[in-house]
Order: sequence, then C-alpha cells, then structure tokens
Amino acid sequence: LLAVEMGVAEDEASWTKLVARLVERGLDGVKLVISDAHQGLWNAVRRYFPEVPHQRCVVHLMRNIGSNIPHRLRERVLGQVSSIFKAKNLDDAKQRLAKFEVCWTKELPEAVACLKNGFAAATRFYAFPKAHWVRLRSNNTLERLNRELKRRLRKVGAFPDRASALRLIT
Repeated sequence: LLAVEMGVAEDEASWTKLVARLVERGLDGVKLVISDAHQGLWNAVRRYFPEVPHQRCVVHLMRNIGSNIPHRLRERVLGQVSSIFKAKNLDDAKQRLAKFEVCWTKELPEAVACLKNGFAAATRFYAFPKAHWVRLRSNNTLERLNRELKRRLRKVGAFPDRASALRLIT
C-alpha cells in the first residue's frame, strides 16, 4: 500500500489529489494501472502518467457484462467470457472473443457490445510475464481490503476526528 487518502467522494478531484501526492513523494516507473472503469481515476492517472497502460479489472467488466444477460443464461455466458480472459495469449483471447461474438450477438447484443468495448483495456495483462497474469487481471486484492475497512468503520460508527479514523485504517 503506497498511500491512504480520505476523501468526501470517489471522484476525479480526489483521485487527482492522491496521484499528485504519490508523484510528489517520488513515484515513478509505473508500468500498469489496474482499476475498474472509473473515469475519474482514469483521468487522474492520465494526467500524471499518460504513457502508462490501464488494465481494466476483468471481474468488474464481467459484472457489467452480466448485467446485460438474462439470469437463465448468466452462468453459461459468463463462463465463456471468463475463458476468454484465461486464454494462453492475446491472439487466442481475440479468437475466443470472435467466437463469442458470433455465438451471442443476435441474442445478447448489449452483452457482446460491453465485452467488445472493454476487451482492449481488460487484456493489457498479456503484455506482462505469465506468472503475473492472475494478479494483474483484476483489482480484487484492493477491493477485498476496501470491504474489510468498510466493515471495521461501520462497526465503530462515528469517529471523533479524521486522525482516529486514519489510525484504524492504517
């Protein structure tokens, strides 16, 4: 964990403040940024690291795709989507995407469009060593940490000041 920032909202201004603080502290050599499709975060990162590729979290993309699939088909279709991101390389993933598109465009056009729109950003991990792919595909580790922090914060309820909240968090 490189920084903890308390903000009122998870918006572009808050993300810009966090990224600026990291840069001021000497952050450089960033090779990849992994996140959901939060536009505010993307914009903040682009401002300070315009050359760094962005890996869209595959789990978040699959949730977005799933919201466009009827419940009766969800497990089957998302299983196919998952297999696309578990391909042995980017070319294989593209081939699997093409097969998925042929299979589902007529019945699930919104789901196919969602996948196609997010595919490039969700497959940046293929440019890195295979041993890292599992960790690079999603930001689940950070999401898990955030869930735990929210659980703890809810349990305490109210804090007398920001410093006490930061002590619990850090």
